[in-house]
Amino acid sequence: MKNYLIIAFTILVLGLSAQKNQIFPRFEGITLDDKAMVIPAKNGKFTIVGMVFKRSAEKELKKWLNPLYNAFMVKGDGKSNFDVAAIYDVNFYFVPLISGLKKAKEDFKNGTDKEFWKYIVDSETPIKQMENNLKITNLEDPYFYVLDKDGKIVEWVSGDFSEAKMSKLEDAVE
Repeated sequence: MKNYLIIAFTILVLGLSAQKNQIFPRFEGITLDDKAMVIPAKNGKFTIVGMVFKRSAEKELKKWLNPLYNAFMVKGDGKSNFDVAAIYDVNFYFVPLISGLKKAKEDFKNGTDKEFWKYIVDSETPIKQMENNLKITNLEDPYFYVLDKDGKIVEWVSGDFSEAKMSKLEDAVE
């Protein structure tokens, strides 16, 4: 029994770390402000990608929004000394891979502050393909990936918001 537990734990750890140091799967989409987008972006910056796969993950995602906004989304012209996001200078995108988003896109836009539209990407890649490419194990959790300038995953976190997880994202882009 002990050997089975060791094997199961090893598989779990390898599965969780399988994404690190891998190239993030390329996909195309359209931002809510109707700009074509390719992720990973090839503009010499780190990129943070937040993803949800089910509406039930939205509750937990909402706990992440303010800290993510404050840390990574540039406000105004980005020249304020008080804008932490200007210090990090990263790309930030949120990708709701939720069935039916295309049909409800206008409702989604109406319920989202226009300032966020440039950060929200409606992916044209099939949801199941992204789940498989990223080895997603729990569709109920939000996922956040930090990609280096070449599109390699250097860090990722998922699930409930915590300061420790947020620190992992911030540390990865410093």
